[in-house]
Amino acid sequence: MDLSQYKWEITPDIQNKLQEVEVFKKVFEKLPILESTAKIIRRRSILNSAVSSAQIESIPSTIQSPRKEGKNLQMAYEWIYSGRDLPDLSVNIIKDLHARVMRDLFGSAGQLRIEPWAVFNEAGMVIHLAPLHTRLPKLMQEYISFINKLSDNACVQAAVSQFIFEKIHPFADGNGRTGRLISAYVLHQLGFSLSGLVPIEKYINQHRSWYYRTLEPSHNCTEFTVFFIEAIITQANQTLEEIKNPDLETPEGKLLPRRREVFETIKDHPESTFDFLHRRFIGLNSLVLHRDLQHLQKIGLIKKLGSTRGAVYVAVSPDPSA
Repeated sequence: MDLSQYKWEITPDIQNKLQEVEVFKKVFEKLPILESTAKIIRRRSILNSAVSSAQIESIPSTIQSPRKEGKNLQMAYEWIYSGRDLPDLSVNIIKDLHARVMRDLFGSAGQLRIEPWAVFNEAGMVIHLAPLHTRLPKLMQEYISFINKLSDNACVQAAVSQFIFEKIHPFADGNGRTGRLISAYVLHQLGFSLSGLVPIEKYINQHRSWYYRTLEPSHNCTEFTVFFIEAIITQANQTLEEIKNPDLETPEGKLLPRRREVFETIKDHPESTFDFLHRRFIGLNSLVLHRDLQHLQKIGLIKKLGSTRGAVYVAVSPDPSA
């Protein structure tokens, strides 16, 4: 596998899109929002990234009932965005990302595959024969050297790094998730993560057919680069609209996704018992649900009526005079 075969063209369309991303970078660097609000949006973005990434892989994971796969993804994204002055990408970093995302799911997490592999499209047809496993140690070093020598715009570097990684397909499972983590890592390392507030996995999940189609060409990264940058622009616009929403500064608006779901359920079902809520959030540990309910009571969004097992929770109506 000769990495020099991989080509991409910076078309006028791509150039225009890159200029848009540059504007967004400056906007996100100077956003006039409270850090507490930014933290809420960042946590939501990371969680949505994990959920959407799991859905791209057809992994059953939801905000209400997170599975191990979704939790691993969430923690991996949090690790990336918590880092400052990240080092250049390396084989060890890629293995670490894979180990994080496949923890307790795969016996060879963080280890290169030891058998031949092929990449299939959505119809189940082989679209790419991955390099032989015996070549992977040397090929991954070549991949790292190739990526770290790129001098293109950060978004192009991130797109190319993900595209080529998918073609190498170095792991027996979890390559899609790891590839998207690699592009997120590259963007963050090069200062283009937009404060960790722009989860492109949501866009990918909503445009899966286009996403897989752009990955099909053997050596031309151009169409995938267009898709990748368009995802950043679309999600950046949506995040800015979310920031403009005054609801973010209310107690309800500051809730993280799971607690927001619990609160909305209580609003829609007055006098909800704990057992009723636990059935609705069946994958949620009962102790975690208790803590969520206690938090909602503490900030005045709900109140508990009764003290026995039959106690019910009701939403508190806002004071119209407040």
